[in-house]
Amino acid sequence: MNFLNFENSDPDQHIYRIMPEAHVVDLFASRRNVLSRIDNWKDKFENFQLKLGGVLDGEVFNYTFANDFVGQCWTRDAYSEAMWGIYANNPAKRYLRIRSTPRKLLSALVDAHPQVAQDCFMGKVVYRSESKLIAWLHRPERLRLSAVEFAGSLLMKRRAFRHEREARLLYLGDAKDQDEDGLYRFPVNPHTMITQIMADPNRDRRSWIADKKAIAEATGYKGTIKRSKIYDPPEWQAPSYRSPQSER
Repeated sequence: MNFLNFENSDPDQHIYRIMPEAHVVDLFASRRNVLSRIDNWKDKFENFQLKLGGVLDGEVFNYTFANDFVGQCWTRDAYSEAMWGIYANNPAKRYLRIRSTPRKLLSALVDAHPQVAQDCFMGKVVYRSESKLIAWLHRPERLRLSAVEFAGSLLMKRRAFRHEREARLLYLGDAKDQDEDGLYRFPVNPHTMITQIMADPNRDRRSWIADKKAIAEATGYKGTIKRSKIYDPPEWQAPSYRSPQSER
């Protein structure tokens, strides 16, 4: 399988994705994972190589398959407040974090596309300065029309985003198979692909038992369902002190 930038990493390590609760429920109900066309992503530096095209022997060209890549972003960071703040930033709405592994995600993608397994990728994002990205783009090499080459370009981001510690599921398909919003769906078994569900930290702790039951019923998930406690006050004992008088 195509694991990119995983030389010193375990493809069975946990990775995480925060989504609106309704999207997670739909994942289990439809049994379809959803990848998004790259130009839907917030950072418009994404897909820089395919967007720019190039000049070959003095002739300007464009990549006709620039919109054929779709992907899905995950994080390797289990305890990041920043990720909850970015992807679950509305306290009035409900979000869930799902957990999986690079191997499970890529295996599900390959199983759905056995004839084009070479176009399925899971990669770790590398973070570089803008000057290094430009140097990579203009490196003195012959043009290589390789799916691996272009997938690698989608695993490069500016250093301003390094707190995200991203891993990405990527697929080079056909833009005609995407819907009008640039979304591509393929069949999966979410019960084997997902290894944990965690609810957002903005929920009322007093209603968590009922919330947990509702999530389990809506998804049919039999695995572990937790609530993030990242915003909970500490349950520590108050410190004890001695007054000066007590020491006389």
